[in-house]
Amino acid sequence: MSTVKTNEVATDLRIQGILSESAVNSLGRETRNVEVADISTLYIDPVFSCFLIDASGSMKPYKQSVIDGQYALLEILRKSMKCRQDALYVVQYLFSDTVKVLNSFSKLSPDGIDDVVILKSGDYYKPNSSTALYKSLFYLLQDMVANIANAVDKGMASTFTIGVITDGDDTDGVIKPEEIRNIIRELLDKKILRSSIIIGLTNPDFTPAKLEELKTTLGFQEAIDLPRDEWEICREIRRAMEPKCVAGSIGVLI
Repeated sequence: MSTVKTNEVATDLRIQGILSESAVNSLGRETRNVEVADISTLYIDPVFSCFLIDASGSMKPYKQSVIDGQYALLEILRKSMKCRQDALYVVQYLFSDTVKVLNSFSKLSPDGIDDVVILKSGDYYKPNSSTALYKSLFYLLQDMVANIANAVDKGMASTFTIGVITDGDDTDGVIKPEEIRNIIRELLDKKILRSSIIIGLTNPDFTPAKLEELKTTLGFQEAIDLPRDEWEICREIRRAMEPKCVAGSIGVLI
């Protein structure tokens, strides 16, 4: 994989009319080096599917459900048309007080022989600490911009889906949510972002109303409310998401 600087590629996309000046100013504030996916062998436009999974301390009681749910959803995506066409990439993040990239944008294989991390295959998911949701989304947007620019350079049109699973709002406060919302709206308007969803494990502190407020705050398109005391969260997540991952397209995913 090649590496690019986020501020440089964001500026390039502004020059090409893909990003606004305000989006570039936001994305370039904390410059990072980002590895971009190898799309050099593709014959169709790629789809990039983004998972952001809450790993804060309050998720401890639901650790196994999250692990099982992540595996089930990857299995759904492996059956999708885009995956069978060898053009589906997955990036995964865990977020608590910090952001951990489980794997950068990696091609998903129908047969499971790929670099996409499966939580149940190792000691990856260890819920602890607070909830840096906004920082996680900010890192993702920077990674998306790097891959958008990479696709443009190769004459391809990349599209993205974003899915978040969480049981609470951001507690980190480093990134302003309106910056995230504005960038997401730009990417939706340009039809680069195909879909965005938050799956909320709701509870007395994170009610369905607060989930809906978070969706609006971030400019997401959809929110799914799963009561956190549900006995089989994995089953409920799969039931909510599977109809959206149909053979000819990829809707939304966690």
